[in-house]
Amino acid sequence: MMWQEKPRVLIATTECAPFWEETPAAQLVAEMPGRLHHEYEVRIFMPKYGLIDDRRWRLHEVKRLSGISIRVGTLDYALNVKVASIPGTRTQVYFLDNHEFWARKGTFYEPQSQTPYPDNDDRIIFFSKGVIHVLKKLHWYPQAIHCNGWMTGLLAIYIRHLLRTDPQLGKVQLLFTNYDAVPGAAFSPVFPDKAKWENQIPEIVSVLAGKSYASLIEAGQSCSNIQGNGLSVESWSSCYAQLLNRAPAQST
Repeated sequence: MMWQEKPRVLIATTECAPFWEETPAAQLVAEMPGRLHHEYEVRIFMPKYGLIDDRRWRLHEVKRLSGISIRVGTLDYALNVKVASIPGTRTQVYFLDNHEFWARKGTFYEPQSQTPYPDNDDRIIFFSKGVIHVLKKLHWYPQAIHCNGWMTGLLAIYIRHLLRTDPQLGKVQLLFTNYDAVPGAAFSPVFPDKAKWENQIPEIVSVLAGKSYASLIEAGQSCSNIQGNGLSVESWSSCYAQLLNRAPAQST
């Protein structure tokens, strides 16, 4: 029998236990790779929030991913990638970092006042473009990408609308799930211009100018092949199986 490579699934997420947990989805993100490792090769990408302690979780820099810069508007920002294993497992989580964007002690809101950070637009763009650049640098191309959390809606837009002819990512299948609350925050009027990809701005991005963050959820859903909001290994496994046209993996 010929050896067959496992289908690759990327989980791009706003949260993953135990590093950062806001909703029950964080624990499920952490469990998925280990529970389904017989069926799929799964990797997890998330932002390196300043709330995540490098020493406690033994994060270390991935040297071979150094030298990547991400354009946001007219400026380039250095992307640093760190990695750590989920405790007690072999599952690796890749943390996308830039000191200017992610060193603060909050996720998307100032902890004391709960006001949104004024550069959230830039941070969302940085992460979404960063995921794509890291995949290309690693030469690791998934058959399915699971976009989990409102912020990852922009990643879904990039893949579906701007990378349709890309030889590695153009045909990737997308699952979008969301559980985060996005209160009282909106994109700036210049968001579309900052978010352009090689001078392209699709209409779905243009209409986000001045809209609430919740509008990115709708956009992410419109770009996905499947929308899945069930919180269980079984429900997510079923979504992956549908995307990859396989029988659902059995959890153990």
